[in-house]
Amino acid sequence: MGNSDILESTPAFLEKQLGNIFWDIDPDAVKESFVGERLREGMRTEQKKTMVIGICVVLLLVFCITAFWHGLTVKTYDISTDKITSCVRIAVLSDLHDCNFGKFQKDLIEKIRHQGPDMILLTGDIADDKKTHDATEQLLSVIGSEYACFYVSGNHEIWSGQSHKIKDLIRSFGVMVLEGGTEIVSIGDQNIVVAGVDDPEEFYPFYRTDRTKGESFYDQLNACNMEIDDSTFSVLLSHRPELINEYKSSGFDLVASGHSHGGQIRIPYIFNGVYAPNQGFFPKYAGGYYQLDDKALIVSRGLSKSVIPRVFNPPELVIVNLIPKK
Repeated sequence: MGNSDILESTPAFLEKQLGNIFWDIDPDAVKESFVGERLREGMRTEQKKTMVIGICVVLLLVFCITAFWHGLTVKTYDISTDKITSCVRIAVLSDLHDCNFGKFQKDLIEKIRHQGPDMILLTGDIADDKKTHDATEQLLSVIGSEYACFYVSGNHEIWSGQSHKIKDLIRSFGVMVLEGGTEIVSIGDQNIVVAGVDDPEEFYPFYRTDRTKGESFYDQLNACNMEIDDSTFSVLLSHRPELINEYKSSGFDLVASGHSHGGQIRIPYIFNGVYAPNQGFFPKYAGGYYQLDDKALIVSRGLSKSVIPRVFNPPELVIVNLIPKK
């Protein structure tokens, strides 16, 4: 057979073969396969949607649990100083507002014991003006007998109109109440000066039920300043953190405060708090460590668990480690 015969027969051959292929295709099978593929594709899409929704729900739950978690935390700060020869550990408790942490304050007491502080500073609003003081009594009945404890008043204790009775209650547990005075605490072979002032509310005329005429917050602060020297490490307890100018001009090495409740709502790494009393919105001193020239201000975010939610702002026990400077 010549080449021309092969070329002439090729189209006919292909037509015959293609015809056989098309005749062998079952239209119903093609339809069923197409529909099946569409169903499988739809199922895969629904599975993806379900998975995405599930992941979003889990992330939302994690966010909510983390944001609104009210478990007790410990926040630690280290301060180096050449005024001490061996380490000193200080616990700072603020703004308890008669809240409970376990039966008879067991959880809070165990946290404190685990940290093993040399002294405890109570920087105001430990008792509340609208609650009974059972929670405060349960806490102080233990720590007052185990540690050197020092207390200053907060605004809510003053607002109760019974600040003198609350102070007497606190004294009854062996806690030193500071009202413009100082105490020397011996730890090992070194001394620490601890001073404290009442909350400024104490001196407003409406609340001045047990105060001598003419005394003021500044009188108390000046009296404390008179009792310190440059060679001994000194700590001032003062409820309000916003009185920065007064603290800067004082001679104290460390000021421990509370009052701000951590700004109530925080977004970590974005803003430190939304609102704090006497500072307003987006407070500068909502909580944490602040360097004030040659001295430090530490603001506790507090322990209270009120009806106003704390967001990314769990109650905290503050621990300050004083470390000898090498």
